[in-house]
Amino acid sequence: MKKITYSLIILVGIGLFSCTKDWDKLNKNPNQLEKPSPEQIMNFVFKSTIDQMAQNNMSFFWAYAHHLTVTASRYNTQSEQNWRNMYINVLGNLNQMQILYAKDPNYNNRVQIAKIWECYVYAYLVGLYGPIPLSEAMSTSQSIKYDSENEVYRELLIRLKAAGEAITPNGDKLTQDVVLNGNNARWKKFANSLRLRIALRCIRNQPDEAITAIQELMGNETELLTSNSDNVKMSYGAGDVNESPYYTRLVRNPVVDGLKPKLSNYLFTYFRSFEDPRLNAYFESPAYEFRPNVIDTLSSTQDDTLRVVSYRIPHLGQNKTTAPLPAWGITGSNPLSGVLVTGYSDPKPFILADNYAFKIMDYAEICFLKAEASELGYIGNRSSEQYYYEGIEANMNAWSIYDTQAVSSYKSRNGVKWGTSNAGMFDVFGVVRTGMPAEDITKARIQQWINYYPDGAFDAWCLQRATQSLNLPPLTNSGNQFLSSDVTDIPDRWEYPLSAKSYNPLGYTNAVASIGGIDYPNVILNFAVPPQRINWKNISGFYNPSASLKQYGTTIQGLIAAGIPYTVQSKFKR
Repeated sequence: MKKITYSLIILVGIGLFSCTKDWDKLNKNPNQLEKPSPEQIMNFVFKSTIDQMAQNNMSFFWAYAHHLTVTASRYNTQSEQNWRNMYINVLGNLNQMQILYAKDPNYNNRVQIAKIWECYVYAYLVGLYGPIPLSEAMSTSQSIKYDSENEVYRELLIRLKAAGEAITPNGDKLTQDVVLNGNNARWKKFANSLRLRIALRCIRNQPDEAITAIQELMGNETELLTSNSDNVKMSYGAGDVNESPYYTRLVRNPVVDGLKPKLSNYLFTYFRSFEDPRLNAYFESPAYEFRPNVIDTLSSTQDDTLRVVSYRIPHLGQNKTTAPLPAWGITGSNPLSGVLVTGYSDPKPFILADNYAFKIMDYAEICFLKAEASELGYIGNRSSEQYYYEGIEANMNAWSIYDTQAVSSYKSRNGVKWGTSNAGMFDVFGVVRTGMPAEDITKARIQQWINYYPDGAFDAWCLQRATQSLNLPPLTNSGNQFLSSDVTDIPDRWEYPLSAKSYNPLGYTNAVASIGGIDYPNVILNFAVPPQRINWKNISGFYNPSASLKQYGTTIQGLIAAGIPYTVQSKFKR
């Protein structure tokens, strides 16, 4: 890590927001600030953090999580910008915030908020790389220590507990707070909820500290997020400086005009396997003229004749893998062949709006975490099943799905229903299935994965590494300088950036030695369950159009009720 004079860092970019609620009050010339206020520091830090996380989602994690398919054909696994921005603009400023105000009791709560956010960022970094600078991160030494992964998780659990307990609800407030609106009680809840997330993530490699935290938090559930009104978000605003990075990159300045990330075929198949009402809530149907045409066999409520019909479908997911491996022995017609990129479903327009509210954590996630903790034997006020269903309902409500019959029907389907299983549909190449097993803890984790869309893609990647709950398909066009095979699974970590090697060679060398001596993306971190690697060249597959069919039901009357034009190609008796 490069030697840096951190006292100068806080003067970079403070007051960048200008046209949103309260931000105009902070929009002052940073070069005239002798001692920036906590609000100026923290709101710059909030935006710098979420800007970087949004950029990482688009470049890396939407693909890792299999929520969205992006145009890049490879799994990229390194970012110089992420390292520098998080350590300099974010952690450097948080450090200065504490230097400037920690000794003044009039700023106690605001200092604790800085410490909470610091833990949030370090949890992100340790989940990316493994060993990272923490205890000496703000040192100006020529050689900076990388703390081990286990040391980092242990320290984060300690710091979050201390910061949460030190917040006094009626004490000083962070005014013009773009995350939690100056609500100290909500910052305390966020600290505890983040501690629960981290504890369940590192329970494999830090069992003693993690279990202690989980037991404490499950015994004090009112100290966690308790409803959707507690959801933690950061809202963007209009204007070039204030707008969401999703909007800037994908709408205002797209690399290819009109080419947005698309619904992934894997998530699409999960939605279709269980007739999930979130398909229409999460994603926008293409314009009718761009919708793909399918040939389907439908029955009729009027007679016993089956009809082979063609019609346009409302949704389709794009596969990141564009072609199957020859070893799979697939013959016939690829169901995705000839589909224009405009025929795949886009994220809902509000997700790509300039004033989008980026989700940091929500109540649904906490419900699923509590269901997981309960299944592991750490009991709370309700049963695992109750937490699980509350999580589904909270997620649906957050996405404005208020149709109680639709939600109830979804929860009653085999596989979704507690204690049941369903193998689900095969993916489009017939190599993996999108099912829900009888193991209830895995159901909760799969629902958590669905809930992480779209902003929690990093946490979805962490969840998969920590639990291996999903049967993810491989990527067959994955070659890069580290992943040179023609078929690969999702990365296990990121490599350190070149600057880490150049400016702190001893720290870097020791860190790499501690993870086995190679700085590669297939090094399994301590918190992760070692995946059972599949020899993807030793399986067979088949083209499978099932997920795209019968989206209006199994009868011709479903098309008629939806007002969908169709053409009958043939009829035959059952």
